Amino acid sequence: MTDRNSAIFTICSNNYVSMAKIFVDSARLHHPEAKVYICLADTLVADPGFYPSDCFVIPAAALAIPEFEAFSFRYDVMEFNTALKPFMIRYLLSLGHELILYFDPDIEIFRPLDSVMAALRRGASFVLTPHICKPSEGSAFPDDIGIMQAGTYNLGFLGVGAGAETDFVLRWWARRLQYQCINDQAHGIFVDQKFMDLVPGFATNVHILRDTTMNVAYWNLSQRSLTREGEVWLVDGVPLGFFHYSGFNPRNLSQLSNYTEAFRDPHIGQDLLALMQHYAKRLLVNEHGSVPAGVYAYGKFRSGTLVTDFVRDTFRQNHLTWSGNPFDTYEEYLSLPVAERWHGPAAACITSLMTTLRDNEPWLKETFVPSQPDGAKNFVNWFMKYGEELVGDPRLVEPVAERFGDLTKPLRRPPPRRSSAEPDIDVIGYLRLALGLGEAGRLILRSLVAAGLNAKGLETSLNSSSSRSDVSCESLLVEKSNASIQLFCINAEQIGYVIDHLGEALRPNSYRIMTPFWELSNLPAACLSAFDLVDEVWAPTRFIQTMLMRSIDKPVVRMPLTLEFEPPPSIERSQFNLPNDKFLFFFAFDYFSFLERKNPQAVIKAFKRAFRRKGQEVPAMLVLKTLNAEVAQSQSQALRDSLRENPDVILIEQTLSRETTLALISTCDAVVSLHRSEGLGLLIAEAMVLGKPAISTDYSATTELVSPETGYPVDYKLIPVKDGDYPFHDGQHWADADVDHAAWQMREVFAGGDNVARKVRAARAHIRASYGQESVSSRQLKRLRMIEGF
Repeated sequence: MTDRNSAIFTICSNNYVSMAKIFVDSARLHHPEAKVYICLADTLVADPGFYPSDCFVIPAAALAIPEFEAFSFRYDVMEFNTALKPFMIRYLLSLGHELILYFDPDIEIFRPLDSVMAALRRGASFVLTPHICKPSEGSAFPDDIGIMQAGTYNLGFLGVGAGAETDFVLRWWARRLQYQCINDQAHGIFVDQKFMDLVPGFATNVHILRDTTMNVAYWNLSQRSLTREGEVWLVDGVPLGFFHYSGFNPRNLSQLSNYTEAFRDPHIGQDLLALMQHYAKRLLVNEHGSVPAGVYAYGKFRSGTLVTDFVRDTFRQNHLTWSGNPFDTYEEYLSLPVAERWHGPAAACITSLMTTLRDNEPWLKETFVPSQPDGAKNFVNWFMKYGEELVGDPRLVEPVAERFGDLTKPLRRPPPRRSSAEPDIDVIGYLRLALGLGEAGRLILRSLVAAGLNAKGLETSLNSSSSRSDVSCESLLVEKSNASIQLFCINAEQIGYVIDHLGEALRPNSYRIMTPFWELSNLPAACLSAFDLVDEVWAPTRFIQTMLMRSIDKPVVRMPLTLEFEPPPSIERSQFNLPNDKFLFFFAFDYFSFLERKNPQAVIKAFKRAFRRKGQEVPAMLVLKTLNAEVAQSQSQALRDSLRENPDVILIEQTLSRETTLALISTCDAVVSLHRSEGLGLLIAEAMVLGKPAISTDYSATTELVSPETGYPVDYKLIPVKDGDYPFHDGQHWADADVDHAAWQMREVFAGGDNVARKVRAARAHIRASYGQESVSSRQLKRLRMIEGF
């Protein structure tokens, strides 16, 4: 064996490439004879400068792992990275490498590892480093017990020599990690690492390397002496071999690792601090932390729904094998009804996901018995209220709510109507408003007329202060409503006040439908009584439907709006003083829609992070279009002040017609909305129809529009709604968009190419199929006929 056949590799996802770059540099410096590889537990990023240039990058999908899609689906990102190890080693052996060293990406090599190489040249099948080389009997982790639970040997490093014994162990290890590379220390498994405790008993040529200069980390540093002489770090007086920066955060040098309470200020020595500073400086140069978690390729279904821990556990428990690609098909399976598992109305179907949840929770089994009357219905109601907290993504609950709502029978028939071929219906709302509710009401009316219904619009006027909870009404209807069905397109918190003041203007005993709009995930208690005034609710989005079904006991039917429209005539950018030589991102908001909810500051921050590079001309500009700035003077002035030092952000405060606003959007290149919550998301729908790539917070109603197939969803975390940010804020949460992920998505859109064009085409097709005139009118007509025939 010669070192010319040696290979050194690491495994990482794209968010750890910044660490892998430092590792690769150290490997190339001290072992120039070896070929260096990165096994990428992800998909390749198109940026040509993203990966180190002096190594080979092998995507995990290239390792010929059996049933790779199911393999990557069943593991979270940490489990997946560690599960790849034996498969990558076997891949390198197949290339002819006879001496292989594996290192975690958060490791740095400081000198040639001659003792490791020597052991492999002498015929060692594996070289292992123990976590500790003498007892650790303290009371805090990592003590002896903690090490026993995690595994005797740290698999952040592994040396491998080719041979029959090695092949035997690798095949066994790969079989185990195919299905059992999980973090379950309570049951004796810790990803790939705990299995290695058995290997010294399986193989006679295993070499245990007790060199205290190797694999130095927080778990053994209390037993070793780290010092520095000039630029050389020593451990126990000998030059350091390699250091493992496990749990290291370059932006917090008050602790060595977030996995232990040891080595924190003031208990960090000067030499250790110097080593930490040495590593942190290069990580930050490599922009560590700039690759957001949302970029990870195996964290979401094809639809964009999170593959949550609960979903992965469900898949592992119930599906040793899976036909096809679970990223494409398993989400639908989870929402399918389980045959003969319920008793009661057809709307109350127990799904595969709900079945697993109930089977795993004894108290749910005791509380909800599907074979009993109302057992399934009560379980469905419970799941709609509390399921999201357990399963981890609202999109896993919404299909249950949609099925239940759409199949729920009307409460009663409407009164007799005038003679006509189809039901007669009045649409009542603020139909003359330029945007928002006015446009929603007009869209509903158009689709009803397109369905051939005897439908007309009745205008009601509303005086509203800046707080939607404070309303007053006057001259409510321009004419009396005589239709047998009345549909109110009014904000949820206003419907009670409006109907209460209509009086004789409404036909008595008409069948009343409400299409309400509310942007948060819980309906305020103050609005509940308003729903006693209507017979059923048409929810324009799944987000609103699920929100309402948590609180009211009325039929709540999903009834989308018609979002397709004829694009306006094109205009020149010069009409708005927009440059022709820049890529333009667009965002619009109304101050009456609440500044904190629309969140323009996040859009500005994301734009800066995406395109402002020191010494480089900004290749893009951001266009902000606002409405009603004059009635929110303090907020609008604060926005203007914040933009004084931002010449690449253009503020347009004109009041424009809808047609002109659409034409303005058409002059731009992309639309971005980092809203905290949306009940509809009309701006995003408009962008998709106009053929503009859409970047949108992956929360609330816009998740029905923007998926990884149709646009660029942005990760978020839920935060409380603060007092003053929105009406009825108490106990409410909404999304705080990940600005780094938004910046990443903006750069992706700016880069352009076939991927962007494909998503734009898919977005248009999605709007046409799900929100086109024919589709919406058909749904409306079907439900109205059900109401009249009930």
